[in-house]
Amino acid sequence: MAEPIEKKIEQRLLAGEDKEMIWQDLQKESEPEKSLFHLNNKASLKDRVSYQLINLALALALAFLTAKELITIFSFGKLDIAFLTGLVVPIINIYILKEVLRFHRLGYQYLFVLTTISLILPKNHGTLELSLSLLLIAASGFLYMKLFPKKGVIK
Repeated sequence: MAEPIEKKIEQRLLAGEDKEMIWQDLQKESEPEKSLFHLNNKASLKDRVSYQLINLALALALAFLTAKELITIFSFGKLDIAFLTGLVVPIINIYILKEVLRFHRLGYQYLFVLTTISLILPKNHGTLELSLSLLLIAASGFLYMKLFPKKGVIK
């Protein structure tokens, strides 16, 4: 069985290959659109190394907020509709955390947009929540611009 395109791209990026070189090889494949999406969705090895500490701080802040939310939800100990709807935000946060830890473009986009929208909720107006939300917005926006600049997008 052939290796998935995403894994091929990941291995080549981790080997330090240039995205443009990878694209030259992959555009001849059967699904060039899928290859292009995965290639543009991943950060290069050089960028990952350069911004790994900021990325780790971002991931830790998101993990802290997610854990805090889960503790709040589970502290009531009642299995009802409010419990189940309360799990939506942590589940989305866990998905975004996975994407951010893998240096995927979509993770930073989702984190920036959803954290900005979350500022509407009154529960996020506390000092800790507000400061962490602003940190998430600033860090995800910064990393998105640095890891995926417009000139680096392969078309």
